[in-house]
Amino acid sequence: MAHSAQRPRHKYAAVSLSPSCLHRLHLPAEFAARLEPGAGEEEREVTVMGPLGKVWRVELRWQDSVCWLGSGWPELAAALGIGTGWSVVLRRERRGVATLSAFDPGCCLARLCTPHAGSSQGVACKNRPRFIKVIQPDDLEKMRIPDKFVQQHLTEAGACLSSQNAMIVCPLGKFWRVKLDHGQSDVLCGDEWPQFVMAHDLSEGNILLFRYEGTNMVFSVEVFLRNGCLKEYHTTLALCTTDGARGPSDTSPQRPTTPSLSMKRKNDRQVVYAISAPTQLKSKPAVISPRHSFTKKITSFALHKHFVSTAFVLFILWFVAYIELDTAN
Repeated sequence: MAHSAQRPRHKYAAVSLSPSCLHRLHLPAEFAARLEPGAGEEEREVTVMGPLGKVWRVELRWQDSVCWLGSGWPELAAALGIGTGWSVVLRRERRGVATLSAFDPGCCLARLCTPHAGSSQGVACKNRPRFIKVIQPDDLEKMRIPDKFVQQHLTEAGACLSSQNAMIVCPLGKFWRVKLDHGQSDVLCGDEWPQFVMAHDLSEGNILLFRYEGTNMVFSVEVFLRNGCLKEYHTTLALCTTDGARGPSDTSPQRPTTPSLSMKRKNDRQVVYAISAPTQLKSKPAVISPRHSFTKKITSFALHKHFVSTAFVLFILWFVAYIELDTAN
């Protein structure tokens, strides 16, 4: 389930909204600068899409490097039923356009969105179950999954709460196996959870957004900074594991793997060169030897042929002389 190199979209998380946030929602300058449709205007509008695709035109205001959502935001919050203690997550889709997710005071993704006029009921949201949580000091050692999330989603989905482990997919797409409390199966604890916190450089005030993947105790997680901006991890986390084993103890022995392979390949190249070198040396005498040579190789066959020819000629000469002498007598 590893992620590709695709850069994540920019997000902003605002947790536990106060009454003033229902009238105007302050945004960090980093996120607002990427969301605004253009430059050169003090007042401009952005499009915010709700969970069911309905859109609102919301005013984006800047003043002294401070940005907030103004006109249009109170109407959006009222239409979605967002109130005090709720949390929202804005995701930038492109310049001037963002999508919004709402979380109720129980930290769970709101399942009822855009209520009909004159009715307190709404339409069920089809997104995967999620919950959002601000890290407190106690959460650094062990973290409890919200009770409402367990009752409404894990129990309904048939999750095996008696399982001894939960699987967490970290922001880089690697897997991290975390033990559950034996007495409370909805508590992430054990040595693995503090290792997960350390590996991702988490501290008090960071915001975690968990998404349940629909299988037994498997979650993906996103990390937000204290100012609400999404925290991006640009390098591979050395402590993350893909085999479900415990953090640093299993990843450190794997570090020499790459150098050893490269050394082996280097040695292989040296062997190839050593084998090919004598071939070049053998070819040198052929190049150095002269192209034209008058030396004739004398073989036993050539000598035998020469002697036979000579004997035949002598025999002819002797025969001719013998005939001449016989005729003269």
